[in-house]
Amino acid sequence: MFEELDIMTIILLVGIIGVVGVFVFYLLKTYVTPKKMEELEEMINTGNIIPAIKRLQSLLEQNDKDPLVHYLLAEGYLRQRDISNAALEFRQVIKIGKFTTKISEVKVRSKLAKIYLENRSLEAAKKEFLILTKLEPSNADNFYQAGKLFSDANLIDKALSYFKKAVKVNPSHSKAHYLKGLIEYQINNTVEAKNSFMEAVKLEAELFDAHYHLGLCLKGQKDYEWAIKEFVTAMGDPKLRGKAYLAKGLCFMDREQFSNAIVEFDQALAHAPKSSELELNIRYYTGAAAERLRDFHIAISNWEHINNVNSKFKDVADKLKQYEGFRTDDAVKDFMIASPGKFESLSRQIIELMELNIIDLSVANDSEVHILATDQEGKWRSQKLTNRLIYVFRHTEPIQEKAMRAMYEDMRDKNATRGICMTTSEFTTQAQLFCQSRPIELEGKKEMIRYLRALN
Repeated sequence: MFEELDIMTIILLVGIIGVVGVFVFYLLKTYVTPKKMEELEEMINTGNIIPAIKRLQSLLEQNDKDPLVHYLLAEGYLRQRDISNAALEFRQVIKIGKFTTKISEVKVRSKLAKIYLENRSLEAAKKEFLILTKLEPSNADNFYQAGKLFSDANLIDKALSYFKKAVKVNPSHSKAHYLKGLIEYQINNTVEAKNSFMEAVKLEAELFDAHYHLGLCLKGQKDYEWAIKEFVTAMGDPKLRGKAYLAKGLCFMDREQFSNAIVEFDQALAHAPKSSELELNIRYYTGAAAERLRDFHIAISNWEHINNVNSKFKDVADKLKQYEGFRTDDAVKDFMIASPGKFESLSRQIIELMELNIIDLSVANDSEVHILATDQEGKWRSQKLTNRLIYVFRHTEPIQEKAMRAMYEDMRDKNATRGICMTTSEFTTQAQLFCQSRPIELEGKKEMIRYLRALN
């Protein structure tokens, strides 16, 4: 009987101890452990990081499967800027896979993605953001970040898809609208790009890049007044001022307001890094505008500057070749920059030098004179005097076949049996072929230089 009592007592005691143990475990898990974790979290938040990390490392030695310990340890490493160890601990949390409201998968992956971005581990960051788009489809920023990473990898189709998803989830995401517009602009979807940029600047007035690209879209649509306003706004960003002044100047170029264009290009030059692509472009278009104004000194000096930096830049070498005579010969230079009245006078002198009598002269424009002349009386007494139609061009571009056809028609109208076309440039192959079977003589740059030197 006593033996039975002893056994019952032992069983009872074991049961009591078990119940007490479970209760103590419950108390520890419910109150003591969380309290300890809260204290460690508070230590990290208040900057008492090293002692907190040591205690957390000690806890891991006891139980390395506790996700909260790994998470707090990652937070501590982050505060110390120990990025590699922080990433390692966040990955451990994901590997354990026991998430709570305090340490949700979204929260952990978001922090890990940010670490990867900061350390330029772009492929790893992209993987995290792609997972986040599935875990948190209502967060537009995940789609935006994924789109940026695809764009950086030049996968623009995928990037565009994610930017579209970002603005669909959050129509107020200004930067997603901007980057969406940028890709649309790159693939020549100008209307869609313009709409995206308009939406971006409406949402964020100081998104200067969007103002600049909106201006480019408007310039392409020939809405110059609005484009210029956008370029002026874009100048609010010092890094964009050079490009914005250049684009503003190109608006004036398109409208053939060349003096205004040069003013803008001069402003642009002040904001362009020396010998940069931007500086070369500014100088190139300054030269083009000056050429149209017949200010060849400015044009050539800018092209020569470009040539010294990059001899293969656009068609600068060809332009300098076209103006070779101008650069080396004062007679040609004076002819090219002469006022319309002086140009007419020099043209008359050339015809007189050719021993022809001028019957009629008309100035077609400041680069083209048409002259009807005959042989001087007495030179060919035995022959009938013939009318000659002479076109004088002071161009740098080759004379096209179209001009020769127009001249030939003019010869018929004016009953001219022969024609002479004179230019400071050259003739295209098509123009030469057209004149081979017609009574038109072609005199190019070499012949013009000879005549102009003879005048001095």
